Amino acid sequence: MRSRTRTILLAVLIFHAFANAPGAFAAPPRIKHVLLLSIDGFHEVDLANCTDAGTCPNLAALARHGITYTNASTTRPSDSFPGTIAEVTGGTPRTTGVYYDDTFDRSLFPPASGCKGERGSEVRLTGNLDEEQSRLDGGAAAGLSGNSAAAIDPHRLPETMIGGRCEPLWPHDYLRVNTVFGVLHANGLRTAWTDKHPAYDILNGPGAPAEGPGRNIDDFFAPEIDAALTARNLAEVGASAAQSRKLTDTHEDFASAIPAAQLYDDLKARATVNEIDGLDHAGRHTVGTPALFGMNFQEVNVAQKRPSGGYLDPRATPSPALLGAIEHVDRSIGEMLAALHRRGLERSTLVILTAKHGNAPIDRTRLAIISNKAVLTPALDAFGHLDRFHVADDVVVEWLATGHHDDTPAVIRSLIAQQAGQHGQNGTDLGIGDFHSGRKLTALFGDPRTDPRAPDFILSPRLGVIYANHAGKIAEHGGFHEDDVHVALLVSNPALERRTFAGPVQTTQIAPTILAALGLDPRLLQAVRLEGTRALPDLGLHPAH
Repeated sequence: MRSRTRTILLAVLIFHAFANAPGAFAAPPRIKHVLLLSIDGFHEVDLANCTDAGTCPNLAALARHGITYTNASTTRPSDSFPGTIAEVTGGTPRTTGVYYDDTFDRSLFPPASGCKGERGSEVRLTGNLDEEQSRLDGGAAAGLSGNSAAAIDPHRLPETMIGGRCEPLWPHDYLRVNTVFGVLHANGLRTAWTDKHPAYDILNGPGAPAEGPGRNIDDFFAPEIDAALTARNLAEVGASAAQSRKLTDTHEDFASAIPAAQLYDDLKARATVNEIDGLDHAGRHTVGTPALFGMNFQEVNVAQKRPSGGYLDPRATPSPALLGAIEHVDRSIGEMLAALHRRGLERSTLVILTAKHGNAPIDRTRLAIISNKAVLTPALDAFGHLDRFHVADDVVVEWLATGHHDDTPAVIRSLIAQQAGQHGQNGTDLGIGDFHSGRKLTALFGDPRTDPRAPDFILSPRLGVIYANHAGKIAEHGGFHEDDVHVALLVSNPALERRTFAGPVQTTQIAPTILAALGLDPRLLQAVRLEGTRALPDLGLHPAH
């Protein structure tokens, strides 16, 4: 512990020196590496609060020589998959074709169907794709030591016809546009990424091979966050005997307890430090520091959701448990900064810190749990065969049966009537706030009449409403509210002067920023061309053309 503290203090002192050296780094250095970090759930107000309070000294040090974007928004829906994909493609769900981690595609066939029967399949991009979800390695030896996507069981993938043959559709080929990993790989630059499910193979982007894991991410590490807290899994994350005994007695998986999520994040942070040191994520082979690499942290997200965590007031004052998670993440980032210094890479590395999503509500007094099984699903089931598929968190994304898109207005009217208690019935609180349908939906998400993945409508509930089957959470994401989408965004390098940018920006702008920083044309990204996505402002980057 004493050694770890000295390392973190060194990182803070190093970046203090860069920030305060008069006239230092007047010209931006050549950026050779981009370190992209996502603290899932981390709002802009969380970053502001912890830097003001001095509880995240390493993030504060980054901000002293970087640009803080105080009005940054992630995707709508604010789910992990569209949120992450936005950062590496420059596109929103309408372009990428990915609306959630659990969606529906009317053109695909269900897993193991042999492409027979009615078209239309749920597409789950979660731990359910693993050979064995209960294991940290997903059920494959390579899940921890090699390419984690090797843990994906192809028999659990939706199927499609390719060249007259029925084939499973791998996550990387489900994505409709290319990614920064694909562009960099094609230009001979090494890439790496660390995330929470093997299904994040999707970040490779479309391309060969069709029959296995993608290859655009040279070092892909995604230990399963939903793995059980067994002695074996806890040993693999480095838990002590005492930690292991306590966790195996009281919790189910790494996402169910803050201490478990911290151990899980520590494993991934060590992998990132290995990559800074020029090794592969397992620390076994010398391969060189990637041009683009990074990871997501889960512990803040877990601490925001658990009843023992959350916030103390509407100003987002963190509870002791949540503050502990923020401080723990900050220490991990401090170790990365120290590693960059040790390797002499701090000046040539652009650090981008953000979040895939926020979590709502911040104000706990607004919380209202509405049972999915007891209230929401029966309300939708009232339409019988019309409700083909829906997913719900603090949002509802609904796909009606093929050919019934014109029934959307009637379904919405009926849901509103149920809540209002019309037609002689008692009202049922469905949490309704607003609907996106018709032109309002098509403008943002595509037309379900022509796009087999586009939902028919989205229900945005009142702030604080969460659709869940138990009361074990106090926050969730996926929705459209400020608490869901207003995320932290900080871009840092020792050559940058401290400043803030208060204008609205989107996390989609991270992707073209990465390519511009590394000297490549952002227009090599298909979503950038389709949506006209620009690099983040005020960085002084001059994209190659």
